[in-house]
Amino acid sequence: MNDGKIVVGKVVTFAGATLAFLIGSGFASGQEILQYFTAYQYESILVALTAIAILGFANYCFVLAGNKEKFTKGSEVFQFYCGPYIGLAFDYFAAIFCYMSFVVMLGGIGATVAQQFGLPSAVGAVGMTILAGGTVVLGLNAMVSIISKIGPLIVGLSLLIGFVSLASGWDQIPEGAELLKTGQVEVMKASTNWFLAGCSYGGFCMMWLASFMAKLGSENRQLELQMGQIIGVVGLLLACVVVGFAQLGNIGVVAGTQVPNLILAQQLSPTLAHGFAVLIILAIYSTACPLLWTVSARFATEGQKNFKILTVVLAVAALFVAFKVPFNTMVNYIYVINGYGGALLIFFMIVKLIRLKMARTEPGLNVPDAA
Repeated sequence: MNDGKIVVGKVVTFAGATLAFLIGSGFASGQEILQYFTAYQYESILVALTAIAILGFANYCFVLAGNKEKFTKGSEVFQFYCGPYIGLAFDYFAAIFCYMSFVVMLGGIGATVAQQFGLPSAVGAVGMTILAGGTVVLGLNAMVSIISKIGPLIVGLSLLIGFVSLASGWDQIPEGAELLKTGQVEVMKASTNWFLAGCSYGGFCMMWLASFMAKLGSENRQLELQMGQIIGVVGLLLACVVVGFAQLGNIGVVAGTQVPNLILAQQLSPTLAHGFAVLIILAIYSTACPLLWTVSARFATEGQKNFKILTVVLAVAALFVAFKVPFNTMVNYIYVINGYGGALLIFFMIVKLIRLKMARTEPGLNVPDAA
């Protein structure tokens, strides 16, 4: 970038990378949307607005801190906002959560290939383990370049399927809302109300993005990265709401399924369903890679031999866990519990910002202009 001009291509790349990171098996399969949005009927819009506020603020802080402090490891952002002890606890919490989320990705692809293609779930899980592990070994920059191309494509097709399904099932939305409200149809819910669901959704997404965004912030121009992540977040939540209402209009057929978005695609066209299944696989790949990278980069230096060995070991271990737990159960427990951990991190970030603001106003103090 020269003379302060914004390079649109970089903004698009960062937006695509943000989308790609967030649209893993939960979003692309529709299971995450079913539990966090569809389950709350019309209040799904409020879930989305809450999540946008949390993610927008959190990502801004992650990028700003990374840009100012030039972290050598993205995980250092937790110590910056929470101090050495609580920060270390969040650091390990985030690493464990990202790793368990990687397990969810493997479970998601297993459910997808089983539901759509009738193949053993192990086929999808093993294939993704090999593909994701190999990509992470290449390093962060190569990974961003690869996955940034996938995110916009998947969100675009998800929106297309969502809008078409929404149009065909528009008249059935009130009926679907009533079925959920009265308990005639039951689905797993992320929380007891829309606000907590929004906090949980924003919370688990920000825990995914913390180290990733902080590290990118230390290596790239802040404005372009901030613009890209905002575009990516808004695009994601818009897609969640649209697909959520599409599911609501078809709740009788999607409730209880492992991959509800495939049901929507199947109703439109069997051929489209096969194509969308392939995109779900790409979506899982685009999220599995940075999740695995986040954990490996926490405990080893990227590019070194021990980083590559650790990546392979973690990938294989996750595969065995994914074989044991149903996909929708993993989404409900892992995402929801860790989402509240992310929401708690917001509290510490706000406190840090207030302390820095107050310190800068006291005479004689020279406090860095950091988040």
